[in-house]
Amino acid sequence: MLDLILAIVAYAGLGALVVVGIFFNRNFLYSLFLIKPFLDMTVNINVFAEFNALEISGIFIFIIFLIKYLNKPVYYPTTNEVLIWLFLGLQILAYFLNLSENKSSFFASIKLYPRLIGSYLLYFIAAREIMEDYMSRTKLVKTIWITTLMAGIITILVYVLGLSNFDTTRGVVRYNGLYNDPGTPSYLSVICLLYCNLFFKLYKNKISDFYKVLRWLTFVVTAIILVITMTKSALIMFLTYVIMWYGIFEKRLFLIVPALAITIYLSFSLSEDLNTRFETEINYIDSGGDADAAKSMGTGRVNRWENLLNMYFGEFSLFKQLLGTSKNFIAHNQFLAYLLQVGAIGLTVFLMFITRFLVRLISIYQNTRNPSIFAALTFLVMFLIYAFTGHPFDYTTLLWYLMILLAMVNVYDAASEKKRINNLNEITRKNKLAGNNLIN
Repeated sequence: MLDLILAIVAYAGLGALVVVGIFFNRNFLYSLFLIKPFLDMTVNINVFAEFNALEISGIFIFIIFLIKYLNKPVYYPTTNEVLIWLFLGLQILAYFLNLSENKSSFFASIKLYPRLIGSYLLYFIAAREIMEDYMSRTKLVKTIWITTLMAGIITILVYVLGLSNFDTTRGVVRYNGLYNDPGTPSYLSVICLLYCNLFFKLYKNKISDFYKVLRWLTFVVTAIILVITMTKSALIMFLTYVIMWYGIFEKRLFLIVPALAITIYLSFSLSEDLNTRFETEINYIDSGGDADAAKSMGTGRVNRWENLLNMYFGEFSLFKQLLGTSKNFIAHNQFLAYLLQVGAIGLTVFLMFITRFLVRLISIYQNTRNPSIFAALTFLVMFLIYAFTGHPFDYTTLLWYLMILLAMVNVYDAASEKKRINNLNEITRKNKLAGNNLIN
């Protein structure tokens, strides 16, 4: 019965996206974020051959976004636009260069690359279509908050009803809801909290009691999901968010740090599952920083990083060290994964535009005190911390929510670049007029 319901949701969601994308194109972004969280829940149901709704929608969304991007008004390319396209181009180049060694990856790449490129296209499109307009941006933020909250409530309901998928890590049962891993609902719950708080900062009208109740419900849902999913990276992302938003942005660090310290102490004192999940990290601390104990940290991730680095330097040719193998070898580290996937050149390009994102976000926030910019900065820092133990930038289900906020950088960059070009054109025009006057 559950599979039938999920199949109906998948087909209905795909149908709605196709109809809106073709006939109501202006509303496509809003519709996408209305539908996407629920479409993603059907990830374990194939709707066409070996493709699920997430993968099929990814291909369709990529086509719509590419058409939108190619038909955009003339904007002068920003630095990040050039770097992002170079990075995506290097991924595709690495794929074709290594296709002869791994032909089985062709099918998987058809599923991945449209979704990945579509996520970055969103960065360019959203800046023009939604994020530069205050009212549209506020409306979208509210939409994302409410839909991700509803997705969280559904996750808790299927958990209570015993319908959740689950896995076991080191003896700890972790619940996935209707997704294929516990990461998606746990990360989504933190994202929900982020967009909830951002909405309350953006909304200028009097806040109704209904929204206030939903805000408290958001806190409860986030807490419950973090407990039942028991995902390390989500817990660390949550702590990062609390420190940055409540501590730095709202300037309550003197209260937040002691509160977090007490909460962490009580959590470890009361939860055996939490101790089990962090057992390797606790062993490392108890060992006084022993190198052998460090290798088991992250459920063996550090040991895997060491082995993969040895493989990169000891087994890869210079060509592959520079341009990669088009495989990330499940590195459980985004930076190492890109080193293996697109080589030293690709990783360098990735770090360049990520660094520029950080610098621009800090600079813009210092000049504007825009809460959307600080939310984007917070989100990016959360992703970068997660990147040390996972692959958030390949996790296209969640990358959308980061890119929609990072589009704020493109709003400011495109405006400043356009102003710079206009100033240069004006100087050129004046010099030309002055030259003509001298001739006359």
